[in-house]
Amino acid sequence: MTYPRIAGGRLTWAAVQHGARPALIHGDQTFSFDEIEARTNRFANALLGLGLAPGDRVAVLLNNCVDSVVAVFGAEKAAQTYLALNARHTLPEHAAILNDSQASTVVLGPEFAALAGELPALVPSLRHVLGVGFKAPNALDYHDLLGAAEVRAPRIPIPDDHIERIGYTSGTTGKPKGVAYTALRWQQRLDNQFHAMEYALGVDDAMLHVGPLTHAAGVYLLPCYLRGARSVVADRFDAAAMLRDIERHRITQLMLVPTMLSRVLDALDAGSNADLSSLRIINYGTAPASVELLRRAVKRFGPILRQQYGMTEAVQPLAVLYPHEHVIEGAPQETARLGSCGKPTVNVSITIRGADDQELPQGEIGEIAIAHHGIGAVQFWRQPQITAASIRGGWYYTGDLGYFDAEGYMYIVGRNKDMIISGGFNVYAREVEDALASCPGVLEAAVMGVPDPEWGELVAAFVVPREGSRVTPEELTAHCGARIAGYKKPRVIRLVKELPRNHSGKVTKHVLRDAFLQETEAAKVPA
Repeated sequence: MTYPRIAGGRLTWAAVQHGARPALIHGDQTFSFDEIEARTNRFANALLGLGLAPGDRVAVLLNNCVDSVVAVFGAEKAAQTYLALNARHTLPEHAAILNDSQASTVVLGPEFAALAGELPALVPSLRHVLGVGFKAPNALDYHDLLGAAEVRAPRIPIPDDHIERIGYTSGTTGKPKGVAYTALRWQQRLDNQFHAMEYALGVDDAMLHVGPLTHAAGVYLLPCYLRGARSVVADRFDAAAMLRDIERHRITQLMLVPTMLSRVLDALDAGSNADLSSLRIINYGTAPASVELLRRAVKRFGPILRQQYGMTEAVQPLAVLYPHEHVIEGAPQETARLGSCGKPTVNVSITIRGADDQELPQGEIGEIAIAHHGIGAVQFWRQPQITAASIRGGWYYTGDLGYFDAEGYMYIVGRNKDMIISGGFNVYAREVEDALASCPGVLEAAVMGVPDPEWGELVAAFVVPREGSRVTPEELTAHCGARIAGYKKPRVIRLVKELPRNHSGKVTKHVLRDAFLQETEAAKVPA
């Protein structure tokens, strides 16, 4: 027999445990656990007062602030299905996700006030628009609703298969897809997160959130809250400001994407004298980090880095490379681990599959397939065909390519769609990107295949030089030629100011590829 859960019950439990202790710091504002409990209760009751039923979809489009925390926690307490919108998306992209999810309510911050008048006409299911910090004719005032709502926590029983959240894939290769998280799947994700953090999170900890709370940075909010740790929320990432925040708030943990880590190291090299003695863990992920970057980081910070590999479609994290495994000096088999994403975590099995869906032996590259224990396979929202196509024999095929070494460490070599076939040879984008990243004048690089009538595909690289660097395409070609086989060298190199990214910090390679193809086609047209 399955016993129903109480929606948001764990949040109320945390407030009872930690009460007046500081839970959230944003700018000069500090909010206790009791205050967050009261606000989230009010928001939950406000949603229920609007007539929303359990499982109705509530979309949130807010930049980092206390209300972005209240919205996600309050939606959980009201047994709503929460989904985050990407602040970088356009109106048509927002409308597409709201229509796909059949959202009944959207919460908008003041930066997105114009959408209050545009979305209702584009999204037939949308019944309520809540404005945070602005007033509009067809938007309900968020703060007025909270002020009039009951402060007592609602107690709504939910089954294990209640859809708690819908997470939309980052869309690095195309249109985002909704992934449904049941209450049971979300609980297992929380369990996995605690295990990955080695349960070393408590009331003396302070975590700095510098990325959007609606995405990767927000994964750590709930673990911090349940363990009584302080969450310090920054408006946005700025390397110099982040270093000051670490000193000011005695930050013990933070989460960075690789590009952020690189810029923090640059700020330190430029002469920052911030006191970082409180910092004991730097979590990183969402995109591959080059071995060169990790060596640099370990030299600067010591063995305090922790990599977490995962994806929206899975109960994260899937694999973890722990601090003690970030070895830069020692036996070759130990230093090689820096290029891996670690070993599989609890509650998940990972296998490498070939083209015939058979398991491959260690050392051979194939597609990474995963299976979660006790919670079934991934479920795409309202897309049973995609769900069926991605699951074979109980395994979810991730689209990532990788292999296991003799010690069980897993290495990612790229995406299935990123594999380049040039002149009949397979080229893995990650290997070329790592070769480029090892050049002192390179900040980051993205590699992909572009069509070529002779070779089938050419290896193309989009490279962001470091500030002040005068590196040339010819120098980069020579640098790669000394490190990887000739057929792997980039034949096309473009120097760019930055790489396009989605809200999760992942490079959107299809944007680069499309721009390159348009440029190539335009060059063929006679003037």
